[in-house]
Amino acid sequence: MAAEMAAEGSANPFARGAVLLMFAIGFAAFVALLYALGAGGALKSGNNGQAHGASSSLVGYSALAGLLEKTGTEIRFARNPAALQQQDLLIVTPQLGSDPEELQALVEQRAFVGPTIIILPKWQVTPLQGLEQGWVELDSPFIALQAPQVLARLVTAKTRIEGVDSRLASMLFLQPDTAAQKDAMLKQALKSRVTISGDKLKTVLADEATGAARVALIDDGGWYPSLDPDAPDEAPQAPGIQQGRYPVVIVADADLMNNLGLANRNTAEQALQIVDSAWSGGGEGVVFDLTQNGLGASENLLSVAFRPPFVGAVASLALAAIAFAWMAFFRFGPPLSEERPFGFGKTALVRGSAGLVRRLGREHLIGPAYADLLRDRAARALGLSPSLPVDEVDARLALVPADESGRSYETLLNDMRSARDRPAIAAAARALHGWKKERMG
Repeated sequence: MAAEMAAEGSANPFARGAVLLMFAIGFAAFVALLYALGAGGALKSGNNGQAHGASSSLVGYSALAGLLEKTGTEIRFARNPAALQQQDLLIVTPQLGSDPEELQALVEQRAFVGPTIIILPKWQVTPLQGLEQGWVELDSPFIALQAPQVLARLVTAKTRIEGVDSRLASMLFLQPDTAAQKDAMLKQALKSRVTISGDKLKTVLADEATGAARVALIDDGGWYPSLDPDAPDEAPQAPGIQQGRYPVVIVADADLMNNLGLANRNTAEQALQIVDSAWSGGGEGVVFDLTQNGLGASENLLSVAFRPPFVGAVASLALAAIAFAWMAFFRFGPPLSEERPFGFGKTALVRGSAGLVRRLGREHLIGPAYADLLRDRAARALGLSPSLPVDEVDARLALVPADESGRSYETLLNDMRSARDRPAIAAAARALHGWKKERMG
């Protein structure tokens, strides 16, 4: 029974399947944590009702992204500055409160990288609570008149709202008192068109009624024949023309490209034409910037670790971890526990017996008994028959060579039998045991 309990206690308390399951769950949780730390702001939903490429609200541009994707164009959403430095066409949708200096820095960095479209904000909206995520209610397009402030470091420009009845134009800047006034204002707002003018702007798409620009090109010294009808067919060699520069297109009227406007088939076709013209030899994809809309995420070491040149080191570490796990789960046989030198309770039994012998004053009887015990063990070690007489056993053991001190078996046996006090008994027993271990193991 004791042997069975000891065997059960030394067995592995965890089944291999349970350990593998715990390891798999822990590893999956660790990978998920790394992804969450690395993704950062990329996990935030972009469908917040604002005017940007990831929004499906009336003022968002998800319809434009979907339309371009259906034409075979690769679409990406940029949440960090590094993703903006691609040769693909970049569509920037700044808010009214965006920093003009940041927009200027972005445009200047991309001057010789790729084309850029800036869509100015137009609509003030109110989120609709309790409905679908991202749903908004249109309030007024009056912020279109303030939109040029985000271009302050690029060009001096002014916007104008066209197509509004002069009698109701003032209502666009006031809060309506009645539902009727609100309906009338909204009808006027839906008819509105935004135009832009400035000293360094060239018209790309003109308003049919007024001839003012609804889409304009910044005149920065580049050669853009697909956008500028006055540009020569071949690249001029004049000193003032900067070869290799990419265009910056400003869309003053957001309804030309937002979800509200693209509900009209003609407007959707017009939006595709603007994008095609703005490409101007850029990359094959379109990137929607989300950093100007509060959805950016800074670069971190976790994301950098999975890109060259560090991805090789990460892969090596992963393979090493898999190898260590393999060694841990599939080693050669089960783990072996060290055997106890003495069984449970034997040490206490020996100490108790020794104490009893000492208290009874019978220590002198231990010597002959220990001599007989060592003779029997030595005989078994030599393979002698248990039926041999004691004299014959002693004679054969006497043939075994003496120990390192030159003491033979007979001498050691006599010393053991003649010892009477504790020190002599201990010394003789130690010598006899050493001879047996040295010669026979």
